[in-house]
Formats: sequence, structure tokens, C-alpha cells
Amino acid sequence: MLQRIYERIYENRLRSLVSGHNMPAGLTLVMTESDVSTPGGIEKLRSFVLWCADIGIESLIVYIAVIVDETLKRDATSQIIDRLAKTDLIARMYVRDDHGARMISTVDQDKGEGMDYRVKLDISIGYGGKLELTDAIKGILKKVEDGEIDLDDINTDMIESHLIFKYKPDLVIRAGGKYLTDFLIWQTIYSELYFTDVNFAEMRRLDFLRIIRDYQKRQRRYGR
Repeated sequence: MLQRIYERIYENRLRSLVSGHNMPAGLTLVMTESDVSTPGGIEKLRSFVLWCADIGIESLIVYIAVIVDETLKRDATSQIIDRLAKTDLIARMYVRDDHGARMISTVDQDKGEGMDYRVKLDISIGYGGKLELTDAIKGILKKVEDGEIDLDDINTDMIESHLIFKYKPDLVIRAGGKYLTDFLIWQTIYSELYFTDVNFAEMRRLDFLRIIRDYQKRQRRYGR
């Protein structure tokens, strides 16, 4: 009981410390399919979005790595989509089929469905950075083949314009893992990285606020 009271006081203190300055405008959360498949996983993701909204984070990209046998990947991806579709989160989900990246909305926003958490939320399910970069290059080469552009026109700006995810997150959180995935390998070159000691299911609001506070104390060098 006393431990919980202490944690609540500390949590409120952290909340006041992180508010109002040097907030990461864009944040990326990296997890695996087991994090959302376990009981309470989707609800924890919903809580995470609320935590972001509470302190003013504007954009959140969630990457759910589908680490299963290739023959099971399609079913695992479909199950994740079904679970997310049953929530009130307003998000754009991205998956990859035989024709490239495909976007699915979790709710019909035109009908006013879903809860607006004041966070622009994108969720990539198994669509990693290697696939995204491969699709971008294929799209550019198709334009070269069709005569729309010349080979010499290809530069970094053109490659970036063909990526699905345009923005570059300030902070990448890897939940319960020691290694990064290939997600956003182009966009995160100057992002700050944070690896949590706890799995996503065990993450508390207190842990989240500690991560933000740690980010605020860093001196970003942007590759310098």
C-alpha cells in the first residue's frame, strides 16, 4: 500500500517535470506480436496512446513485429488487425500483401466512430523497414521504366518521398528487447533510442514518464 502511494507521488512529480518543454513531437514504439496477443496487450496499447496524449505527444507510430514462421504470418497479422479493429482507437494500420503496402483504417472516421485521443496514430503490422525501402525503390524504378523520370533524377529526397512513413521520430522506444528491428531504418538515423527493462505488458505510466524524462535530459547531436 505504501509502495503504491510512493509510486503515485513520484509519478505525479515526473508528470509535472516533463510537461511543457523539450517534448518529442514524434515517437515510435517497437514491440512484437506476442505483446498484443497476450491478455491485456491491446488495452495496454490503448493506455500507452492515452499517456502520449496526456503529455502532448502529437504523433505515434507503433511497429508490431510479426516474428512467426512465414506460413503463419498471414494468420497472425489478421488476428492482430481483428483485435485492433475492436478498439476505439483511431489509427491507420499498414500491412503488406502481394501488391505492396496496404492501409486499413481501424474505424470509419467519416461516420465519427472511434475516440479522438489527440494523437496521430499509425500502426505497422509486420511491415518493416527493409520492405518499405524495397517498395520505394521498386516504385522509383517503375517510373524510370515508364519514362516519367531519368535515372539521374534519383536522389535522397526522391527516395524519402516514396516511403510510406514520412516523418522522422525524435524517440524510438523498444519495449522489452535488447535489439532494434529494421523498422524505419531510413527515418531513424538521428532518432534517440530507449530500450526498456520491462516487457510491454508490464510497462507502467511511471516507466513511460521516466523514458520521456530521460529523453529530455539528453543532448541530441544529430550524427555530429
